[in-house]
Amino acid sequence: MNKTLVIVESPSKGETIQNYLGKDYIVLASKGHITELAKTGKHNLGIDIDNNFKPKYVLMNDKVATLDKFLDVAKKVDQVLICSDNDREGESIAWHIAQRLDGIEKPIKRVVFNEIKKKTILKAIKEAGEIDENLFHSQEARRILDRIVGFMASPFLMRFFGPNLSAGRVQSVVTKMIIDREKEISSFIPEEFWTIQVSLSKDENSFITKYNGKLSNLQDAEDMRDRLCVKEYIVSDVIADEEKKLPPPPLVTSSLQRLMSRLYNFEADQTMSAAQALYEAGYCSYIRTDSVRISDESLEEVRKWISDHGYDLPKKPNLYKNKDSAQDAHECIRPTDVSIDPESISISDPDQKMVYSVIWKNFIASQMMPAVYNTLKVTAHVKNDKDAEVKATGKALKTLGFLEILNVKDDSKIEIPYLNKGDTVFLFGKNPVKMEKKKTQPPPRFNLDELLKDLEKRKIGRPSTFAELISKISSRNYVEKRGNVFYPTELGTKITELLSNYFTFMDYNYSAKMEELLDEIANGKINHIDMLKRFYPEFKSQLDRAYLDHGCSLCEKCKSAMIIKSSKNGEKFLACTAFPFCYNTKNVATEVL
Repeated sequence: MNKTLVIVESPSKGETIQNYLGKDYIVLASKGHITELAKTGKHNLGIDIDNNFKPKYVLMNDKVATLDKFLDVAKKVDQVLICSDNDREGESIAWHIAQRLDGIEKPIKRVVFNEIKKKTILKAIKEAGEIDENLFHSQEARRILDRIVGFMASPFLMRFFGPNLSAGRVQSVVTKMIIDREKEISSFIPEEFWTIQVSLSKDENSFITKYNGKLSNLQDAEDMRDRLCVKEYIVSDVIADEEKKLPPPPLVTSSLQRLMSRLYNFEADQTMSAAQALYEAGYCSYIRTDSVRISDESLEEVRKWISDHGYDLPKKPNLYKNKDSAQDAHECIRPTDVSIDPESISISDPDQKMVYSVIWKNFIASQMMPAVYNTLKVTAHVKNDKDAEVKATGKALKTLGFLEILNVKDDSKIEIPYLNKGDTVFLFGKNPVKMEKKKTQPPPRFNLDELLKDLEKRKIGRPSTFAELISKISSRNYVEKRGNVFYPTELGTKITELLSNYFTFMDYNYSAKMEELLDEIANGKINHIDMLKRFYPEFKSQLDRAYLDHGCSLCEKCKSAMIIKSSKNGEKFLACTAFPFCYNTKNVATEVL
């Protein structure tokens, strides 16, 4: 029998897959990437900018033994299957492993799947194909962009604002969002307005109404209050209706993170860590996705579960549309087996149990009936004064629908008596007309839920990277979390304002456009080298201007910034920041700084 080497990313995933495949397969784990960009050459980028941005990759020190093991086993098998995750990073891992195994002269195939389920794995192996070069180049372009920005803009910050600072193509923009929100709050000028509440009754059955007009000055408010202080009102409209609340779509990466934050105050990385463990153990589908698509097989399974457990089933499946920016390589996040409910799952880790419960319940809910509410809207006006009008609304739950599986409690009631159009109602109580002065409120600071929502709305980064981004800007002390909201620090504000003055990568639209370009590379629509060639000259020009504005000169040999350094004997001189790629130096006395 032929032997096959199967390479996966994580050991826990590997154990599960090994049990599925049996003794004719040898499953080994790479534990993520095995290579990284070198830190050599001009600006230590590991990228030859002048040679079509050619990257130099080196084997990670802690992956030498891993690669040796791959090579040793690969020589003894008949073929190699690389089963890294089905996304940009996974494709990059597969590409680099394949490059390092190229000399073994054995077939190397790429296997992709969306869930760790025996049937799915066996089907994916039968359909093994080639590495997606376009998807790999999308990841490579992103990696090069981030290296250029990080390794060239960060030294500028450290030169003028202190050690251990960093700029990032996306992380700096996330910091800017929090700072801009703080500016909105600081500059907010509250506006006064007034509300009027009127208590009415019919046959001693009272209900509360509100005047809905805009009252932005005291005189208008007092005039309307006086007009409303009339004993008799006429009911001018009564609308009784039903309102459907549709079930939410199944979860994707961002909505899972947001929901766990809202329900359990989970940090984004806490959610992703638990979800990754569930995926690797085979309990849920791939957890880095922005697609709400459900496979036909999964749809059939969940509809059968709903029917078998006595819930009303929609005549047709509930279909959800992906956002235009969504990559449809994966399905939504769903349980691999809907029969394993949160109570029966054999997991001891509390975080994993909570995350699984949310995934399972929301997947089931997405295919259930809507919740239905009875609604009532009543409009009344002062007798003989139709413009002095008030309204009352009420809503009460009629059928639970999907809310039942989510354990949502809704005790709302319609507290309006039975009324007909044309009825007369009367002011009720000792003080039936109440006027209250209020002020408009500034926008709230971002909590995690709202920050993730805004990142997704602005198309900044990818939901799969949100947790890492937020962790990074917090650890760098650019923002801090107080209670459950984010505040910018003085350091974060200072360097963000500086970067915003010089670099277009700090613009929100720029970040979104760059993500679109990376998607177009993945889809084979544009060439990644062409994109980098358009990006770099503009970025370099902006960096040069930043240095020049801070008293530096440019090296006439390589056009990099020159900075003041001190020799061993304490003498100052100008040195090129591209050292050791460029050794140009000058006497500081000959330069005007």
